[in-house]
Parts: sequence; structure tokens; C-alpha cells
Amino acid sequence: MLIPALVASLSAVLAQEAGPPSKAQQPPAAPPPMQWFTKLGSRALDVELRLGVVDRVVLVPDEATYLDELSKWTRKDRWPVLFEDDADAARFIRAFRPSQVVRRASVGAAPAPAALPAACDAVVARAWGGDPAAGSVKALQAASIVPPGLVVASASDPAWTAAVAFAAGRGQPLLWIDAGAGGGPNDVMPTDAFRALDAAVRNAFATSGLSYAALGDDLDALTLCRALPVRVDLPAPPGGRNPQLPKDVAPLSLTDSLCRNDDGSRYAFAAQVFGDRARSAYVAMCSLFLRRADAWMFDGYAQRQGGMFPAYGFGEVSPFLSQAGFRTRAWQGADGTMSGWRSILPKGVDADVLFVNSSGNADFFEMEPKSVGWSTDIPVLRRPVMLSMVHSFSLQAPAAAWTVGGRWLDHGAYAYVGSVHEPFLTAFVPPATVVQRLAALTPFLVAGRQWPSDPIPQAWRVATLGDPLATLPSPKLLEMVPPRIAAPAPEAGCTDVRAEARAALERSKTADAAAAPAEFRIAMRDLALAGDDAVAAQLWKVAKAKGAGAAVARDALGPLFRAGSRAEFMDAWSSSADPTAEQRDMLWQLWAVDLSSLRDRSAIAALKAAVRAPRLDMDASALFPAVRSSEGADAAGAWINSLIDRAPDADTKRRLAAIQGAG
Repeated sequence: MLIPALVASLSAVLAQEAGPPSKAQQPPAAPPPMQWFTKLGSRALDVELRLGVVDRVVLVPDEATYLDELSKWTRKDRWPVLFEDDADAARFIRAFRPSQVVRRASVGAAPAPAALPAACDAVVARAWGGDPAAGSVKALQAASIVPPGLVVASASDPAWTAAVAFAAGRGQPLLWIDAGAGGGPNDVMPTDAFRALDAAVRNAFATSGLSYAALGDDLDALTLCRALPVRVDLPAPPGGRNPQLPKDVAPLSLTDSLCRNDDGSRYAFAAQVFGDRARSAYVAMCSLFLRRADAWMFDGYAQRQGGMFPAYGFGEVSPFLSQAGFRTRAWQGADGTMSGWRSILPKGVDADVLFVNSSGNADFFEMEPKSVGWSTDIPVLRRPVMLSMVHSFSLQAPAAAWTVGGRWLDHGAYAYVGSVHEPFLTAFVPPATVVQRLAALTPFLVAGRQWPSDPIPQAWRVATLGDPLATLPSPKLLEMVPPRIAAPAPEAGCTDVRAEARAALERSKTADAAAAPAEFRIAMRDLALAGDDAVAAQLWKVAKAKGAGAAVARDALGPLFRAGSRAEFMDAWSSSADPTAEQRDMLWQLWAVDLSSLRDRSAIAALKAAVRAPRLDMDASALFPAVRSSEGADAAGAWINSLIDRAPDADTKRRLAAIQGAG
């Protein structure tokens, strides 16, 4: 296998850097057997790194074109394929930094639901050099691929776009299971629905022809690509109740309850992907193609004394990751406060991996000393991120953007370890243990799970969202991997996004006053989409000088935010029509550090007009001191009353009234 050879080479390099080992440090004459967790991660990573990656991203408009583009993947070369949008696709491109971004024209209508399984199976078969007529299973067998897990999808759920990519990208069977329908991600799955889903999953493993009953055999992972509840009402979990945990154990995590034997032992690790077609494909492409090098840690427990809290600190973690080649940043001790947190919000978070410790609930989080941040304080992400969050309830309602977990997912988190209910601190794996597991090539989501020897090996309340096979290899290890394959010229029916931006700029030079703004807008959107923020920020100034500022303002907001240009952002904001939810978050986070002391009347007016629904009280509580100091108590009270009139529910009205009363 490729990975063990690379690990051996890396070990030799690190040994040379450290000097000759002492006798006590000498490695054993014969290496010990590979542990199940290293075996799982190395199998996944070995397949991933053996496949050449072309230095381009292809953007598609619909499902039919997505499948057609995936069908071009081979055993020699592959590349990311994303549905074109201005948020997640652009975020991925900024992290991947391809030399070429290609836009494809539509190839026609998507397959009907009844024909979708066969169409996806043909994609997987072609990706492994097989005959679509013979099927993907034979293609994988001919390629000597022993799948590390199974992928499950439903033809009626748009997350199949992730499922087909995971099956083709990692060499896994793709199965279609409709059992278990019990609501959406924010709901609690009824017991009967879980029993049906669990039975269907067990049957899929049992009839695969591969070993699966214990960890370390052929199949050790399940990727569930469906918008099912993350919580399940399961009063009698597999193996019985843990007497150390509350008597009433429900609700439990769906992904922690699946893939359990009758005695409660785990036969595989499950993770879940849900979302629309674009979001689901984004999760798959991030997992398959991104390299992770920047690891950030924020310890909101840093000033807590006693108990288990010190074990969750990052004192040992940051040096360990740095030695492995990661670029690290840590907020701990006196920096682990809400003030420290808000200091990272302007310009957005530029990390690949985040470890966060905080207290709180589904809609808020606390740092020490006691200070509260709302879900609206979850940062805008400059690039996709893997997240491990030690926090109660963060994933209780992950499809709701007003929750902590929902906001992380909306902002681009593609792998997430978090809790669906109160789990108690020991349900989370301490960060030092997590990074030790990651160093052994354990997949990220598996490293954050309780293992048989951990305090709570039974099914409990921590969920894993994303790809259960995505690893976090050392950047020093990845330096030994061959570079990307040069991108070919765009094929017929494809256009180069950057070339289209340049062409639009050329047309703007000769266009009349009525036509020029449209050309500037094409150029601005394509530059932002292709990740060329510096050029886009300059184009904003040119377009504004040419009288086309209003045409490009909305598309310029992202590049200006990431540039940290508060004045330019506010100028563009004033001309923007219908900003997105993420752009509203950018506005608020630009002022996060000094919001309470804000006296700029125009900024206050912009923020008052951009209070984010449905939890209007979150923004109102943050801005109220500035409004009262700047406009007076009567004006501040009138503003709160206007929000009370707009509030969608009685609880929000009550919270708004409390803000007014406290003021």
C-alpha cells in the first residue's frame, strides 16, 4: 500500500530532524500489527492518494450534468465537481486553489427517481474502469478494491449527490434504502422508524459478501446520505442502558445508535450527510479533495478549575500538531473569552480544522468568565472546515440556522462532531486523545467517537456529520504525494470562468453606459467565484468609479469582507439589493469587536435594518446599548417595539421585551 510506505518515509525524516534515537527510543525489530483504526484510515487514504487529481474544478448547473461529469472520472485522474453557487462552491475553490475553474453547460434532464440508482451505479463502475452493464460491484472486484464501508442513499433525497461521489471516490458500494423515514434533521426519529432503518442497514452489511461483524474487518464505516433526524427516541439502546447515565436515555444520536451488534458493541462507524444537491456534493468534494494544514483551537473552558475541564485543554495539542507540520493558532487561558472569540470574527475564520470548547445550549454558547455568544456569533468561514465542538445541544436542530450547529453547517462546516442533547463532558473525547488518534491516521469523525475502552462506549448523544472516512494526515506526509495533474484545455460545452471574467472586463471598456454595468457584474461574480478576491476588491473600486457600483456591490461583499475593508464593505452594502444570509452575517461580524461601543450613525442604521430572523432578540441584545447611547432611550425603546411587532413567536417577543426592560 502507498500509505504505509509514506508513513515509513516520514518517520525516517522526523527521526533525522530529531537526531539519532537513544536505545530506549529504538523501534522494535518487527512492527506491531496495524490497529483497526489505523487500518481503516490508511485504507481510505491509500485509495484517495493513489488517484491522480487534476488541477481544476468543474461547475455544473444540474443533476444530469453532475452525473455526466462524474462519469469522466477514471482510475488515473479525477477532479472536484460542484453545483455552481456563490457560497459553498466559492468557499471550496478558495481552499482548493485550482489553476482552472470550468463552467459546464447543461446536458439535459436528470434521470427519473426510478432510473437514478442505475445511473449512479454506472458512474461508480466507470470510475473504477468497469463496464457499467456489469455493475459497480464487479468493477471494484476487478480493481482489487476491498470497500472500507457502505454508502446509503434514497432516490427521493437530494443528498444522493454526495452518495454517488463517495461511492465512486472511495470505492464503496452504493445502496438505496428508504426505510426509516421519520421526519427531518431537526426532528426525533420514532423508535419504530429507527428499528426499520437499523434492520435495513444490518441487512445491507450482512448481504454485502464482506466481513463486518467486528472492527478491523472489511467493512467499518457507513455513510448515510439522507435528511433523517439526527436524534432518535430509543429508550432501550443496543446492549442495554448504561447505569452511569440517566435512567431516561432518550433521545440518542442516530449515528451513534446505528451499526451496533445486539450486545451493543460497534461493528461500524456511522456518519450522516444531509442537505440540498449543492450542499451534499460540496461535503463530498471537500472530504475527497481538500488538504488540511491550518488547525485552530479555542478553549472556552480555559479558566475553569478542577473537575474534568483541564483534560480538555489544548496545552499538549498545539505543539503536537505543529510538529506534524500543521499551522496552529490557539486561544486559551486569558484569551479563551467571548472577547477573544469576537476578535476572530472580522474577516472570517481561515482554518481547515477547528477544535472548540464551550458551554451552553442549542442557540447560545458561553466562554469563561461567564459571557454569552449567540448562534449569530458563529464565524463566517473563509474556507471549508472540519469541526469538533465540545458543547451540549449544538446539533439538536442542525437544519435551523438560528442554532449553533445549524450556523456552522450553513457557513460551510463539512465534518462535525457534536452533541444532539446533554451528553455530559465525558461523552466527548479529550482533544489530546483525538489528535493522537488522528496522528495514527484514524479518520476525523472516528477519532471523535467513543471507542470500546472509553467511558461511554454505549450508544449515546454525540453525532457525527460528514464523511466517516475523511482523514487528517500530516502536512509533512502530504509533501511526499505527487503534485496535481495539469488541467487540460476546456472541452466543448465548457468555458473557463476566469477567461469569462477577463472577456467581460474587455467588453466593459467599449460598452455604452447602459451596457457596462452588466459586464462589470459578470466579471465581479466570476472573480469572486474563482477565488480571486484581491482582483475582485480592485474591480469594486474601478466599477464604482465608472458608475457601475450598484451593479457589482452585492457580489463584491464577500471579497471586501475577507479583505477586512470595513469602509469599502459598508459602501458596497449601502448599494446592495437583497443580501444573502451569510452576507448579513458578514456585516454584523465586521463590527463584532466594538459593537457595544459603536457610535457611527450610518453603521447603526445598517445593522438595525439587517437584524436577522427568526431570533430577532439575538441581534437586538447585542446592538441595543449602541442604539440607546447614540439615539437615546426613547428611540431605542421604539426600535425594540418595532421588532416585537415583527417577531414570529411569543418566546422571541418575550425576550425582546426583556431587553427593553433591562435597558
